[in-house]
Amino acid sequence: MQPTEQASWATVAVESFEFNMIPWAGRRYAEWLRAWSRPHPGDPKGLKQVPAQMYALFQKRTPGERLTREQAEELGYPGVPGERELDEVRRELHDALGRCDWAQAHDLDMRLRDLQDRVAEVRATALRPAPARP
Repeated sequence: MQPTEQASWATVAVESFEFNMIPWAGRRYAEWLRAWSRPHPGDPKGLKQVPAQMYALFQKRTPGERLTREQAEELGYPGVPGERELDEVRRELHDALGRCDWAQAHDLDMRLRDLQDRVAEVRATALRPAPARP
C-alpha cells in the first residue's frame, strides 16, 4: 500500500483514530497503523489521515472485531511508508549508473541514503514486537 495522491487518504478525528482504529488494530499492528497515519495539513492537532484502503477495511469491520493477519497482509503489512519510493530510487540509480550519468547517480545516491535511514527508522518503530504482559 503506497498512497501517493491526496484522494487516496481518508480523514479521521484524532480521537476516533486513537480510541477506535488503534484498538481495532490490536497491539501487534498498532505501531504499524500509526506509521501509516499522518497529521491532516488543515488541522494537524484534531485530524489524522490514513490510507483510504485501510479506513475502508476499518469501516467494514463488525464492532468488536480485530484486524486479522490476512487483512493486515492485504493492506501491505509489514510494509512501511517510503519503501516503494526507496525501490524506485534504487532502480533510477541503477539505470543512471548503466548510462554513466555520474551527476544524476551522485544525486540519487544521496537521496537513497536519506531514504534508507528514514525507512529503517520507521521500520524499527512500526514493527517492534509488542511488550509482553506481566
